[in-house]
Amino acid sequence: MSKIPIGRISYINVSPVYHGIDHGDCPEWLSMVTQPPATLNAMLKTGQVVMSPVSSAAYARNACEWLLLPDLSIASDGKVLSVLFVAKKPMGALDGARVIVTEESETSVGLLRILLGEKGVNPVIEPGKVHTPSDLPEGAHGALVIGDAALLTDWQAEFPYVYDLGEEWKQMTGLPFVFAVWAIRRDFCIMAPAVVDRLVELFHCSRVRGLAERDGVVSDAHKKTGLSEAVLNHYFNHLVVSLGASEIKGMTLFFDLLYQFGLLPERVTPAFASPFETFPSKESPWPINQHSAVV
Repeated sequence: MSKIPIGRISYINVSPVYHGIDHGDCPEWLSMVTQPPATLNAMLKTGQVVMSPVSSAAYARNACEWLLLPDLSIASDGKVLSVLFVAKKPMGALDGARVIVTEESETSVGLLRILLGEKGVNPVIEPGKVHTPSDLPEGAHGALVIGDAALLTDWQAEFPYVYDLGEEWKQMTGLPFVFAVWAIRRDFCIMAPAVVDRLVELFHCSRVRGLAERDGVVSDAHKKTGLSEAVLNHYFNHLVVSLGASEIKGMTLFFDLLYQFGLLPERVTPAFASPFETFPSKESPWPINQHSAVV
């Protein structure tokens, strides 16, 4: 029997949700595919994985083909610490300035564009990767830094202006910001709804274990990044890994603003895989009998 491929973001922010899966609770019928968010977005779209954490903006762009797993997210209610905009000038003074943004997270880029747009600022945005201060190209005045790279450097010691985008969103809206969600292909839900229920249960149980075994999550993250346990505890204290009413409200507002700023072709209302409703499906890359044995 072929294993079902499931995505896993390569950053430590998903560690609380995957803790149980990482420590013996992963069933034999699953295989984990670890990649940066943008890669997993593409893999879910092509069917190379059937479920994955994806950037919330990517979900919005593919909502006709994907559904959300209930009550799972990577979010913050204020500071997130791992999504930073570092700059040589104040954000409001960057009109026409050169700004470097990562291609690893569509959500963070969309959020930055909205925050700049709300200030009436229109910089020259270029793709690139800034993992250390020396990565900033000559002539650039700002950069988006995300994931573990944001935690590994004291950016405030290197740049006069450092903005935590989770905090900026909270100040602007009063709501949490959802950076990533767990999405699953609609066609897979149609073919194997019982497997979807198993996946939802598995990930919820894995998160329960991660929240209960906080020291283990921190220890694993320390081994991966070298960050101190104090820094990691501070970071995990700021993460929200659920998707309740306030997070859904913040996410829906983000989708509306993406649409208003011309970054999304149509308005999107979040839709969930459980309880599952039947949708018309295109031809699926997943033969239904492939997964019948795991139901």
